[in-house]
Amino acid sequence: MRLPVRGARASAAWGLRTHCGTSTLAVALAGAGLAAALPVALLLSGDGAGGMLGSRLQFALAPAVAESGWALARLPSSLQAEAVRLLFLTLVALAAVAFGVAALGVLLLFAARAAERAGEMALRRAVGASRASLLAAALLEGGAVAGLALATAGFAGGYAGRVAAVAWPGALGAGTWWPAVGAALAMALAVLAAAGLTLIFAPRGRLADSASRPAGLAVPTAQLGFALIILTAGALLARHAAVRTGDIAERPLVGQVFTGTAAAGHAGSRSAQYAALLGSLQASAKFDTVSLTSSGAVVGLGTVSVATTDCGLCPFGGLLVPWHPVPATHQFMSADSFQALGVRVVAGRGIKPLDTWNAPRIAVVNRALALRHFQDGQAIGRRILLGNDVRTWHTVVGVVEDPPVAGLGGALLPSFTIYASVLQHPERNVELLVRPRHGVSVGPPAGGALARALGVPPAGVRAVSEAGLLAAQLAPLTWFGTMVEVEGWVALGIAALATLVQMRLWVRAHESELGLRRALGARRGRLMGLVLLRAAGVGAGGIAVGLGFGPAAWSAVGTVVDGLPVCEPGLVLRYAALLVAITTLGALLPAWRVLRVVPARLLGSGA
Repeated sequence: MRLPVRGARASAAWGLRTHCGTSTLAVALAGAGLAAALPVALLLSGDGAGGMLGSRLQFALAPAVAESGWALARLPSSLQAEAVRLLFLTLVALAAVAFGVAALGVLLLFAARAAERAGEMALRRAVGASRASLLAAALLEGGAVAGLALATAGFAGGYAGRVAAVAWPGALGAGTWWPAVGAALAMALAVLAAAGLTLIFAPRGRLADSASRPAGLAVPTAQLGFALIILTAGALLARHAAVRTGDIAERPLVGQVFTGTAAAGHAGSRSAQYAALLGSLQASAKFDTVSLTSSGAVVGLGTVSVATTDCGLCPFGGLLVPWHPVPATHQFMSADSFQALGVRVVAGRGIKPLDTWNAPRIAVVNRALALRHFQDGQAIGRRILLGNDVRTWHTVVGVVEDPPVAGLGGALLPSFTIYASVLQHPERNVELLVRPRHGVSVGPPAGGALARALGVPPAGVRAVSEAGLLAAQLAPLTWFGTMVEVEGWVALGIAALATLVQMRLWVRAHESELGLRRALGARRGRLMGLVLLRAAGVGAGGIAVGLGFGPAAWSAVGTVVDGLPVCEPGLVLRYAALLVAITTLGALLPAWRVLRVVPARLLGSGA
């Protein structure tokens, strides 16, 4: 079918001028949805697993080499990369929801626009205008709206994406351009489809049958509910990061953390070097605490692998079996590490300086592992095989309580933890935590001593303050919280605009009913109260949608962020009040305008 474009141009220009308000709202909705999607699209990369889209965001502990002996192990750096990936996927999903809310809002807006122009369309049909000409005019109007939306959103979204990339606390990988272009094309097609579909089905009947029908309010209710979910998720992340940052600021963290990777060599020789390092630093009068641990232990992370417990007779898979293979976090520590990292021994003993390379192999387990995978919960004296040493049984000599995990990715750790001596398991990737005595500088002596023990030049050792290391682990949470909150506010703005349109259409669809009530003696204040009550009901419905689906979304984020609450009533109540206020204000202006009209004219509008 060939569209009559020439005559449609004048009709489209007339429609844009006459209905400038709805055209502006359509540009705002489409632009807001695209602006919400573009920053996230610009952070996508094309190097994901299996050719799928991945994230440009990179964040992990210091690069670590893979150790020999581990089976199916996950290093702390891979745990952190996985946490960033999952949080980014959550951000992508929320941006897609905001984009979808905007596209649906554009469709509803053009539907409302078509309802307002039903008489005009019927008149055009009555005087001989073809459906093709109406469709051509609608597509031209939609094209103009889409072009303006792309122009404004392209600048705003591109700038926001650049700001977000600069603010990211880690490194950035190579990006790809086609997700952003795809989002722009998707929004343009959504606008054109909304403009065309609402007029393809223009009234086929007589001019007298062109009255608008009552508009439903289910869609704006759902839109407000989704906005509540996104806003609360962002606020939960941001508040959690702020609370954790405040806790760090209040703690007297004066230590320095030095990280490095030892040169390849025999494990026994490396153990002797580590023992000499600890002995020399502990003998110095400069240091109050000297702790040498495997990579990630300072922030509560470790290498995850399968360990085997000599349980005795314990239920496992419905059977009583003596050996239990369980996933567990492995951390290797020196004698001072338990006290330095706040690991409290509740039974037996911790790691001692005598637990060296030639000493009998020992291990300490956390309370959860002791209770679940040792007979009668009595782990001390029993044996365990570690994930990197499946040939040597270790004797359990202590049970501890795990401290809270400060590192990003802690929520992905299993609930079982094994601690062993770093002198019996001299990992190549290590962290040296030293806390000086009052007024003593720790930098050059400790860093140089670690470099010599690792057999690397001084430049191969990285130094950071203890407070800085813990704060750096919270920086991605702050970033994600800010991004999700921004997406939530954009989604709320989109839902507010769509709700304004729908409430205006709903009020106009009930003009005759309001006129009849006025003619029968109902006061304006009473009718205004009825309209506002209905509007408040839309807000309450949005709250119900948010409370119904929100906990699932918030708990999904909590599986990635350790200690994140599923819900905070104060946040939900604050945003719930905002939703009710938005819907009430959205109905106030159209209701006020309608109720100022003479009842006879309102009754005539429904004829």
